[in-house]
Amino acid sequence: MLLEILAEEALKGSKPSSTFKAESFVKVATEISQKFNVQYEPKHVDNHLKTVKKEWGIITKLKNKSGFGWDDCLKMITVSKDVYDEEVKAHPNHDKYLNKKLDMYEAMAIVVGKDMATGNYAKSLLMSTWKRTLKSNQFQLKMKGNMKKLLREKRHLPLRQHRKRNRMYEDNGVEKLSKQIGDVALAIQSLSKNQLDVNALYAEVMKIEGFDEITLGEAFDHLVQNEMLAKAFMAKNANLRKIWVQNFMNQHYYRPAC
Repeated sequence: MLLEILAEEALKGSKPSSTFKAESFVKVATEISQKFNVQYEPKHVDNHLKTVKKEWGIITKLKNKSGFGWDDCLKMITVSKDVYDEEVKAHPNHDKYLNKKLDMYEAMAIVVGKDMATGNYAKSLLMSTWKRTLKSNQFQLKMKGNMKKLLREKRHLPLRQHRKRNRMYEDNGVEKLSKQIGDVALAIQSLSKNQLDVNALYAEVMKIEGFDEITLGEAFDHLVQNEMLAKAFMAKNANLRKIWVQNFMNQHYYRPAC
């Protein structure tokens, strides 16, 4: 999600040089915070971007190495078994870049590289932006519609009946409105209490020993996008956290069969 939003910002002209405008980082942090109910700040965007730049540097270097091929349709660095074995022996963490489709390659090229998006990818980004805007507008319209309905219900209460009975209807209308407002307030309060502390999560993930920074950065990104998983991770002790990261690597990193 982070890469997609930054790619959209770049296409809109918010990356006049090699760096983004400050408001782009604010936008990314705001959207991630709202979508995943976490406290995500612009500095976290900057940290993630540094990790992406390191990954892009590795990908670029591998593409240009002798004996390494590039499939532009699949966005994949292709190598023979002998070349793969030699590269992974020297750099074990490079196995995830070899003979595996790089799903976010085009977004990375726009965000941290010098390449331009292909026509199809640019269209998909614009469609993604349109869908998010549409959902936001629909939500706002729904909220306005609910408020208008409540106001109509209150405004159309019986006015010409006996004073005591009229007062009863008015009290019921006010009570109903107050209850709905109270429910919203309780829901917001509950969300606030259960918010994930992204700063604490980042610190705990990055201090796990035995893994490179890029791997830990990807593990952190995965946890941020899965709040319940992140909370479970924070409840584990140091040994169980290390085991979780190892399992994460085994599940997400591809190794060709010998």
